[in-house]
Amino acid sequence: MIKKLINILESKKIDGYFIEEVDRETYQLYFVKENVETVRSGSFKDIAVTVFVKHDGKLGDAKVNVSPSSSSEEISEVIDNAITNAMNVYNEPYELVKDEKCEFKGTNKSLKEMAEDIRDAIFSVKGSNGSKLNATEIFVNKINRHVLNSNGLDKKEIKYHCMIEAIPTFDKKDSSVEIYAQKNFSDFTKEEISTYIKEKLYEVEARANAKKLELDKVLDVTIRAEELSEVLDEYSWQLGYSTLYSHSNIINLGDVIQKGSGDKLTITMKNKVSGCSNSVEFDSEGSSFKETEIIKDGKAVNVYGGNRFAQYLSKPNTGNLPINVVKTGTLSKDDLKNKTYLECLQFSGIQCDILNDYIGGEVRLAILHKDGLEIPVCGFSIAGKLSSVINEIKLSKDKDTLPYYSGPSFALLKDLQIL
Repeated sequence: MIKKLINILESKKIDGYFIEEVDRETYQLYFVKENVETVRSGSFKDIAVTVFVKHDGKLGDAKVNVSPSSSSEEISEVIDNAITNAMNVYNEPYELVKDEKCEFKGTNKSLKEMAEDIRDAIFSVKGSNGSKLNATEIFVNKINRHVLNSNGLDKKEIKYHCMIEAIPTFDKKDSSVEIYAQKNFSDFTKEEISTYIKEKLYEVEARANAKKLELDKVLDVTIRAEELSEVLDEYSWQLGYSTLYSHSNIINLGDVIQKGSGDKLTITMKNKVSGCSNSVEFDSEGSSFKETEIIKDGKAVNVYGGNRFAQYLSKPNTGNLPINVVKTGTLSKDDLKNKTYLECLQFSGIQCDILNDYIGGEVRLAILHKDGLEIPVCGFSIAGKLSSVINEIKLSKDKDTLPYYSGPSFALLKDLQIL
Protein backbone atom coordinates (compact mmCIF):
# COMPACT_ATOMS: atom_id res chain seq x y z
CA MET A 1 0.00 0.00 0.00
CA ILE A 2 2.75 2.46 0.93
CA LYS A 3 4.68 1.70 -2.26
CA LYS A 4 1.54 2.25 -4.32
CA LEU A 5 0.87 5.52 -2.49
CA ILE A 6 4.44 6.79 -3.04
CA ASN A 7 4.28 5.93 -6.75
CA ILE A 8 1.08 7.97 -7.08
CA LEU A 9 2.53 10.91 -5.11
CA GLU A 10 5.69 10.97 -7.21
CA SER A 11 3.62 11.10 -10.38
CA LYS A 12 1.95 14.33 -9.23
CA LYS A 13 3.14 17.93 -9.51
CA ILE A 14 4.00 18.39 -5.86
CA ASP A 15 7.12 19.54 -4.02
CA GLY A 16 7.06 17.07 -1.17
CA TYR A 17 5.02 14.67 0.88
CA PHE A 18 4.81 13.27 4.40
CA ILE A 19 3.15 9.93 5.21
CA GLU A 20 2.16 8.60 8.64
CA GLU A 21 1.03 4.97 8.82
CA VAL A 22 -0.38 3.68 12.12
CA ASP A 23 -1.22 0.03 12.81
CA ARG A 24 -3.14 -0.45 16.04
CA GLU A 25 -3.87 -3.71 17.86
CA THR A 26 -6.43 -3.50 20.67
CA TYR A 27 -7.77 -5.67 23.47
CA GLN A 28 -10.77 -4.43 25.46
CA LEU A 29 -12.67 -5.63 28.52
CA TYR A 30 -16.12 -4.30 29.54
CA PHE A 31 -17.47 -4.97 33.03
CA VAL A 32 -20.80 -4.50 34.79
CA LYS A 33 -19.83 -4.37 38.45
CA GLU A 34 -17.10 -7.07 38.57
CA ASN A 35 -18.59 -9.27 35.88
CA VAL A 36 -17.05 -9.16 32.43
CA GLU A 37 -19.81 -8.63 29.86
CA THR A 38 -17.86 -8.12 26.64
CA VAL A 39 -14.36 -8.89 25.34
CA ARG A 40 -13.22 -7.27 22.12
CA SER A 41 -10.03 -7.41 20.12
CA GLY A 42 -9.06 -6.20 16.71
CA SER A 43 -6.57 -4.42 14.50
CA PHE A 44 -6.86 -1.21 12.52
CA LYS A 45 -4.74 0.73 10.04
CA ASP A 46 -4.76 4.50 9.47
CA ILE A 47 -2.80 6.29 6.77
CA ALA A 48 -2.51 10.09 6.64
CA VAL A 49 -0.76 11.95 3.82
CA THR A 50 0.33 15.58 3.72
CA VAL A 51 1.23 17.07 0.34
CA PHE A 52 3.37 20.20 -0.08
CA VAL A 53 3.13 22.56 -3.04
CA LYS A 54 5.26 25.65 -3.71
CA HIS A 55 3.30 28.58 -5.16
CA ASP A 56 3.51 32.37 -5.20
CA GLY A 57 6.73 32.29 -3.16
CA LYS A 58 4.98 30.34 -0.37
CA LEU A 59 4.54 26.72 0.64
CA GLY A 60 1.07 25.23 0.76
CA ASP A 61 0.17 22.00 2.51
CA ALA A 62 -2.91 19.84 2.95
CA LYS A 63 -3.46 16.67 4.94
CA VAL A 64 -5.82 13.86 3.90
CA ASN A 65 -6.64 10.36 5.11
CA VAL A 66 -6.26 7.45 2.73
CA SER A 67 -8.19 4.22 3.22
CA PRO A 68 -5.97 1.12 3.07
CA SER A 69 -8.57 -0.53 0.84
CA SER A 70 -8.61 2.30 -1.74
CA SER A 71 -7.87 1.63 -5.38
CA SER A 72 -5.16 3.54 -7.25
CA GLU A 73 -7.83 5.66 -8.94
CA GLU A 74 -9.44 6.56 -5.59
CA ILE A 75 -6.08 7.47 -4.05
CA SER A 76 -5.20 9.63 -7.05
CA GLU A 77 -8.46 11.54 -6.70
CA VAL A 78 -7.90 12.13 -2.97
CA ILE A 79 -4.36 13.40 -3.65
CA ASP A 80 -5.60 15.73 -6.40
CA ASN A 81 -8.09 17.25 -3.96
CA ALA A 82 -5.29 17.73 -1.43
CA ILE A 83 -3.17 19.51 -4.03
CA THR A 84 -6.04 21.88 -4.79
CA ASN A 85 -6.44 22.63 -1.07
CA ALA A 86 -2.68 23.17 -0.65
CA MET A 87 -2.76 25.87 -3.31
CA ASN A 88 -4.94 27.91 -0.94
CA VAL A 89 -2.45 27.74 1.95
CA TYR A 90 0.30 30.39 2.21
CA ASN A 91 2.99 29.30 4.67
CA GLU A 92 6.54 30.58 4.66
CA PRO A 93 8.77 28.00 2.92
CA TYR A 94 10.76 25.46 4.94
CA GLU A 95 12.51 22.15 4.33
CA LEU A 96 11.11 18.82 5.53
CA VAL A 97 13.15 16.70 7.92
CA LYS A 98 16.01 15.20 5.91
CA ASP A 99 17.29 11.65 5.49
CA GLU A 100 16.74 10.28 9.00
CA LYS A 101 16.20 6.54 9.29
CA CYS A 102 15.71 4.45 12.43
CA GLU A 103 13.50 1.79 13.98
CA PHE A 104 12.53 1.54 17.65
CA LYS A 105 11.25 -1.99 18.17
CA GLY A 106 10.28 -1.72 21.83
CA THR A 107 9.09 -4.80 23.69
CA ASN A 108 6.55 -7.39 22.66
CA LYS A 109 3.85 -7.50 25.36
CA SER A 110 0.68 -9.57 25.49
CA LEU A 111 -2.29 -7.19 25.37
CA LYS A 112 -4.53 -9.80 26.98
CA GLU A 113 -2.13 -10.27 29.91
CA MET A 114 -1.77 -6.51 30.37
CA ALA A 115 -5.56 -6.09 30.44
CA GLU A 116 -5.93 -8.91 32.94
CA ASP A 117 -3.25 -7.41 35.21
CA ILE A 118 -5.13 -4.09 35.13
CA ARG A 119 -8.39 -5.94 35.88
CA ASP A 120 -6.86 -7.71 38.89
CA ALA A 121 -5.49 -4.44 40.27
CA ILE A 122 -8.84 -2.66 39.88
CA PHE A 123 -10.96 -5.32 41.55
CA SER A 124 -8.51 -5.95 44.36
CA VAL A 125 -9.91 -2.71 45.82
CA LYS A 126 -13.13 -2.83 47.80
CA GLY A 127 -15.07 0.32 48.60
CA SER A 128 -16.69 1.19 51.91
CA ASN A 129 -20.36 0.40 52.52
CA GLY A 130 -22.19 2.07 49.67
CA SER A 131 -19.27 2.73 47.31
CA LYS A 132 -18.52 0.47 44.35
CA LEU A 133 -17.64 0.41 40.67
CA ASN A 134 -20.85 0.21 38.68
CA ALA A 135 -19.13 -0.14 35.31
CA THR A 136 -15.52 -0.45 34.19
CA GLU A 137 -13.88 -0.54 30.78
CA ILE A 138 -10.25 -1.44 30.08
CA PHE A 139 -8.51 -0.61 26.79
CA VAL A 140 -4.99 -1.80 25.93
CA ASN A 141 -3.46 -0.78 22.60
CA LYS A 142 -0.25 -1.64 20.80
CA ILE A 143 0.62 1.08 18.28
CA ASN A 144 3.02 0.56 15.38
CA ARG A 145 3.86 3.99 13.97
CA HIS A 146 5.71 4.56 10.68
CA VAL A 147 6.57 7.95 9.15
CA LEU A 148 8.35 8.73 5.91
CA ASN A 149 8.71 11.71 3.59
CA SER A 150 10.08 12.81 0.24
CA ASN A 151 13.36 13.92 1.86
CA GLY A 152 14.47 10.40 2.81
CA LEU A 153 12.86 10.25 6.27
CA ASP A 154 11.89 6.71 7.33
CA LYS A 155 11.21 5.98 11.01
CA LYS A 156 9.31 3.33 12.93
CA GLU A 157 8.35 2.84 16.56
CA ILE A 158 6.19 0.60 18.73
CA LYS A 159 4.40 2.03 21.75
CA TYR A 160 1.64 1.00 24.15
CA HIS A 161 -1.32 2.97 25.41
CA CYS A 162 -3.71 1.86 28.17
CA MET A 163 -6.89 3.48 29.42
CA ILE A 164 -9.34 2.80 32.23
CA GLU A 165 -12.84 4.25 32.23
CA ALA A 166 -14.96 3.64 35.31
CA ILE A 167 -18.16 4.78 36.99
CA PRO A 168 -17.64 4.81 40.77
CA THR A 169 -21.01 4.91 42.52
CA PHE A 170 -22.17 5.55 46.07
CA ASP A 171 -25.63 4.41 47.14
CA LYS A 172 -27.54 6.15 49.92
CA LYS A 173 -30.96 5.31 51.28
CA ASP A 174 -32.84 7.57 48.93
CA SER A 175 -30.31 8.42 46.23
CA SER A 176 -27.28 7.31 44.27
CA VAL A 177 -24.29 9.43 43.22
CA GLU A 178 -21.95 8.65 40.32
CA ILE A 179 -18.71 10.19 39.06
CA TYR A 180 -16.72 9.53 35.91
CA ALA A 181 -13.10 8.38 36.16
CA GLN A 182 -10.57 8.04 33.36
CA LYS A 183 -6.87 7.21 33.56
CA ASN A 184 -4.43 7.02 30.62
CA PHE A 185 -1.00 5.45 30.99
CA SER A 186 1.61 3.24 29.34
CA ASP A 187 3.82 1.37 31.82
CA PHE A 188 2.15 0.64 35.15
CA THR A 189 2.32 -1.27 38.40
CA LYS A 190 -0.67 -2.92 40.03
CA GLU A 191 -0.12 -0.70 43.08
CA GLU A 192 -0.52 2.45 40.97
CA ILE A 193 -3.81 1.21 39.54
CA SER A 194 -5.14 0.14 42.94
CA THR A 195 -4.23 3.50 44.47
CA TYR A 196 -6.07 5.32 41.70
CA ILE A 197 -9.24 3.25 42.21
CA LYS A 198 -9.09 3.81 46.00
CA GLU A 199 -8.94 7.56 45.37
CA LYS A 200 -11.98 7.47 43.10
CA LEU A 201 -14.06 5.36 45.51
CA TYR A 202 -13.16 7.81 48.26
CA GLU A 203 -14.15 10.73 46.03
CA VAL A 204 -17.57 9.35 45.13
CA GLU A 205 -18.38 8.78 48.81
CA ALA A 206 -17.22 12.30 49.61
CA ARG A 207 -19.31 13.64 46.72
CA ALA A 208 -22.39 11.86 48.07
CA ASN A 209 -21.87 13.46 51.49
CA ALA A 210 -20.69 16.89 50.31
CA LYS A 211 -22.57 19.99 51.48
CA LYS A 212 -22.67 23.62 50.56
CA LEU A 213 -21.18 25.51 53.49
CA GLU A 214 -20.41 29.12 54.24
CA LEU A 215 -16.65 29.20 53.72
CA ASP A 216 -14.04 31.81 54.59
CA LYS A 217 -13.63 34.39 51.84
CA VAL A 218 -9.91 33.63 51.50
CA LEU A 219 -8.33 30.21 51.97
CA ASP A 220 -5.29 28.20 50.97
CA VAL A 221 -6.19 25.42 48.54
CA THR A 222 -4.46 22.37 47.16
CA ILE A 223 -4.87 21.19 43.58
CA ARG A 224 -3.98 17.79 42.16
CA ALA A 225 -1.60 16.95 39.34
CA GLU A 226 -4.39 17.10 36.73
CA GLU A 227 -5.01 20.80 37.38
CA LEU A 228 -1.39 21.66 38.23
CA SER A 229 -0.25 20.22 34.89
CA GLU A 230 -2.74 22.44 33.04
CA VAL A 231 -1.46 25.53 34.85
CA LEU A 232 2.20 24.75 34.18
CA ASP A 233 1.50 23.80 30.57
CA GLU A 234 0.62 27.47 30.01
CA TYR A 235 4.19 28.39 30.93
CA SER A 236 5.80 25.78 28.68
CA TRP A 237 3.51 26.86 25.82
CA GLN A 238 4.83 30.42 26.26
CA LEU A 239 8.34 29.20 25.46
CA GLY A 240 7.51 27.18 22.35
CA TYR A 241 8.77 28.24 18.91
CA SER A 242 5.29 28.44 17.38
CA THR A 243 4.17 30.80 20.17
CA LEU A 244 7.26 32.98 19.71
CA TYR A 245 6.82 33.04 15.93
CA SER A 246 3.21 34.21 16.19
CA HIS A 247 4.15 36.79 18.88
CA SER A 248 1.58 35.24 21.22
CA ASN A 249 4.00 35.09 24.16
CA ILE A 250 4.31 37.51 27.06
CA ILE A 251 7.12 35.52 28.71
CA ASN A 252 10.53 35.88 27.08
CA LEU A 253 13.87 34.15 27.41
CA GLY A 254 15.61 35.39 30.56
CA ASP A 255 12.41 36.51 32.32
CA VAL A 256 12.14 35.76 36.03
CA ILE A 257 8.76 34.07 36.47
CA GLN A 258 8.78 33.79 40.27
CA LYS A 259 9.89 36.38 42.77
CA GLY A 260 8.35 35.13 46.02
CA SER A 261 9.21 32.53 48.65
CA GLY A 262 7.49 29.58 46.99
CA ASP A 263 9.12 26.48 45.54
CA LYS A 264 10.94 27.54 42.40
CA LEU A 265 9.74 25.95 39.16
CA THR A 266 12.11 23.83 37.12
CA ILE A 267 10.53 22.39 33.96
CA THR A 268 12.24 20.16 31.41
CA MET A 269 10.55 19.19 28.16
CA LYS A 270 11.06 15.52 27.29
CA ASN A 271 9.77 13.10 24.70
CA LYS A 272 9.72 9.93 26.77
CA VAL A 273 8.94 9.27 30.44
CA SER A 274 7.99 5.90 31.93
CA GLY A 275 4.23 5.77 32.45
CA CYS A 276 3.42 8.80 30.27
CA SER A 277 1.23 7.58 27.41
CA ASN A 278 2.20 10.57 25.25
CA SER A 279 5.79 9.29 25.10
CA VAL A 280 7.11 9.05 21.53
CA GLU A 281 10.44 8.44 19.78
CA PHE A 282 9.88 11.12 17.10
CA ASP A 283 7.42 13.95 16.63
CA SER A 284 4.62 14.61 14.13
CA GLU A 285 7.15 15.93 11.57
CA GLY A 286 9.49 12.96 12.06
CA SER A 287 12.08 14.94 14.03
CA SER A 288 14.28 13.33 16.64
CA PHE A 289 14.25 14.95 20.06
CA LYS A 290 16.62 16.88 22.26
CA GLU A 291 15.28 17.24 25.79
CA THR A 292 15.35 20.87 26.88
CA GLU A 293 15.21 22.53 30.28
CA ILE A 294 13.06 25.61 29.65
CA ILE A 295 12.56 26.96 33.19
CA LYS A 296 15.19 26.67 35.91
CA ASP A 297 14.64 27.89 39.46
CA GLY A 298 11.79 30.13 38.33
CA LYS A 299 13.58 31.69 35.34
CA ALA A 300 12.99 31.14 31.60
CA VAL A 301 16.29 29.71 30.33
CA ASN A 302 15.48 28.05 26.98
CA VAL A 303 12.95 27.80 24.20
CA TYR A 304 12.03 24.71 22.18
CA GLY A 305 10.15 23.49 19.14
CA GLY A 306 10.00 21.41 15.98
CA ASN A 307 11.45 21.51 12.51
CA ARG A 308 9.23 24.07 10.78
CA PHE A 309 9.35 26.84 13.37
CA ALA A 310 12.99 26.11 14.20
CA GLN A 311 13.80 27.08 10.62
CA TYR A 312 11.62 30.19 10.74
CA LEU A 313 13.38 31.38 13.92
CA SER A 314 16.87 30.06 13.07
CA LYS A 315 16.84 27.96 16.25
CA PRO A 316 17.93 24.35 16.91
CA ASN A 317 15.31 21.73 16.14
CA THR A 318 14.54 20.11 19.51
CA GLY A 319 11.43 18.36 18.18
CA ASN A 320 7.95 19.15 19.43
CA LEU A 321 8.63 17.79 22.90
CA PRO A 322 5.32 16.55 24.36
CA ILE A 323 5.94 15.99 28.09
CA ASN A 324 6.40 18.55 30.89
CA VAL A 325 8.72 17.12 33.54
CA VAL A 326 8.46 19.29 36.66
CA LYS A 327 10.87 19.10 39.57
CA THR A 328 9.19 18.10 42.80
CA GLY A 329 9.09 20.48 45.75
CA THR A 330 9.29 20.64 49.53
CA LEU A 331 5.71 19.97 50.67
CA SER A 332 4.43 16.75 52.24
CA LYS A 333 0.95 15.80 53.45
CA ASP A 334 2.30 15.86 57.01
CA ASP A 335 3.14 19.54 56.60
CA LEU A 336 -0.57 20.24 56.16
CA LYS A 337 -1.70 18.53 59.35
CA ASN A 338 -3.68 20.83 61.65
CA LYS A 339 -3.78 23.47 58.89
CA THR A 340 -6.95 25.05 57.55
CA TYR A 341 -7.21 24.59 53.79
CA LEU A 342 -9.38 23.27 50.96
CA GLU A 343 -8.24 20.09 49.22
CA CYS A 344 -9.77 20.42 45.74
CA LEU A 345 -10.56 16.99 44.27
CA GLN A 346 -12.81 17.72 41.29
CA PHE A 347 -13.09 20.77 39.04
CA SER A 348 -15.48 21.62 36.25
CA GLY A 349 -12.28 22.98 34.72
CA ILE A 350 -9.44 25.16 35.87
CA GLN A 351 -8.68 28.41 34.05
CA CYS A 352 -5.17 29.81 33.82
CA ASP A 353 -4.62 33.05 31.90
CA ILE A 354 -1.11 34.48 31.98
CA LEU A 355 -2.07 37.52 29.89
CA ASN A 356 -4.82 38.58 32.30
CA ASP A 357 -2.94 37.32 35.37
CA TYR A 358 -5.80 35.07 36.48
CA ILE A 359 -6.28 31.60 37.89
CA GLY A 360 -9.59 30.12 38.94
CA GLY A 361 -12.30 27.58 38.38
CA GLU A 362 -15.52 26.00 39.59
CA VAL A 363 -14.88 23.30 42.21
CA ARG A 364 -17.27 20.36 42.20
CA LEU A 365 -15.79 18.62 45.22
CA ALA A 366 -13.30 19.52 47.93
CA ILE A 367 -12.39 18.47 51.44
CA LEU A 368 -12.33 21.29 54.00
CA HIS A 369 -9.56 20.59 56.50
CA LYS A 370 -10.33 22.56 59.67
CA ASP A 371 -9.95 21.95 63.41
CA GLY A 372 -8.84 18.38 62.80
CA LEU A 373 -11.95 17.59 60.76
CA GLU A 374 -12.28 16.60 57.09
CA ILE A 375 -15.58 17.92 55.69
CA PRO A 376 -16.69 17.23 52.07
CA VAL A 377 -17.90 20.49 50.48
CA CYS A 378 -19.13 21.58 47.05
CA GLY A 379 -20.79 24.46 45.22
CA PHE A 380 -18.08 27.15 45.11
CA SER A 381 -15.36 28.59 42.90
CA ILE A 382 -11.81 29.76 43.49
CA ALA A 383 -10.08 32.78 41.97
CA GLY A 384 -6.78 34.56 42.34
CA LYS A 385 -3.99 36.58 40.79
CA LEU A 386 -1.82 34.08 38.93
CA SER A 387 1.50 35.87 39.45
CA SER A 388 0.93 36.01 43.23
CA VAL A 389 -0.10 32.35 43.33
CA ILE A 390 2.98 31.23 41.35
CA ASN A 391 5.28 33.35 43.52
CA GLU A 392 4.15 31.54 46.67
CA ILE A 393 3.31 28.07 45.31
CA LYS A 394 4.41 25.01 47.29
CA LEU A 395 4.97 21.81 45.32
CA SER A 396 4.67 18.32 46.75
CA LYS A 397 7.54 15.93 47.35
CA ASP A 398 5.40 13.14 45.91
CA LYS A 399 5.28 12.59 42.15
CA ASP A 400 2.47 11.70 39.77
CA THR A 401 2.45 10.75 36.10
CA LEU A 402 -0.11 11.77 33.48
CA PRO A 403 -0.07 11.32 29.69
CA TYR A 404 1.82 14.60 29.14
CA TYR A 405 3.17 15.40 32.64
CA SER A 406 5.47 14.00 35.28
CA GLY A 407 5.93 15.99 38.46
CA PRO A 408 4.44 16.98 41.83
CA SER A 409 1.23 15.12 42.69
CA PHE A 410 -0.28 18.24 44.26
CA ALA A 411 0.46 21.89 44.99
CA LEU A 412 -0.57 24.35 47.69
CA LEU A 413 -1.86 27.68 46.41
CA LYS A 414 -1.92 30.50 48.96
CA ASP A 415 -4.76 32.94 49.66
CA LEU A 416 -7.31 32.11 46.96
CA GLN A 417 -10.62 33.92 46.92
CA ILE A 418 -13.56 31.62 47.65
CA LEU A 419 -16.62 32.61 45.65
